[in-house]
Amino acid sequence: MVTDAHRATSGMMTDTYRANAGDRRNGRHVATKLAYEQDFPADPATVLAMLRDPAYVQEKGERTGSHDITVNVTEAESGGVVIACTRSMPAEVPSYAAPFVGDSITITETQTWSALGADGAASATVVVEFNSPLAYSGTITLTAGGSGSTVLNEGAFKASVPFVGGKIERVAAEMTEKYLMKETAVGSDWLTR
Repeated sequence: MVTDAHRATSGMMTDTYRANAGDRRNGRHVATKLAYEQDFPADPATVLAMLRDPAYVQEKGERTGSHDITVNVTEAESGGVVIACTRSMPAEVPSYAAPFVGDSITITETQTWSALGADGAASATVVVEFNSPLAYSGTITLTAGGSGSTVLNEGAFKASVPFVGGKIERVAAEMTEKYLMKETAVGSDWLTR
């Protein structure tokens, strides 16, 4: 849940991944949830145009520490767009996760966006695959907010690794929050050019 305190500060995480701790103590493993809000200094149409620009996708990858970046943007007849990006980055993970990840992480992310609605909002489904037994699926919602736009990222990580799966998911959630914080800065910079 996004609280007013989190809305007041751009790029604050909502810590929903900690909400599953009770289920883990009871012996049931549930996916680790993520909810992260980003604020951008432009209207939703301008932000959506940025998000679907291959040059922006390439730049945000580079500026967030990725390499070997490939970007494919496909327009849909409905006015929506599919943004597919594969990138690699150094694996900076705890020792218990290293055997499952290796020296680098390869990430393939596919965002399937709707067209901008009459209300100025758009949404996307997101699927992220990693070169490890970890996956992420969720949604992105773009709406007008404050003096610009708000992008809400919500979803869940699921690691198919016995015993340490939950720990790997939490590391992935924390790394994703750091990535989204950097992405917010890159996007805000892009929009002010």
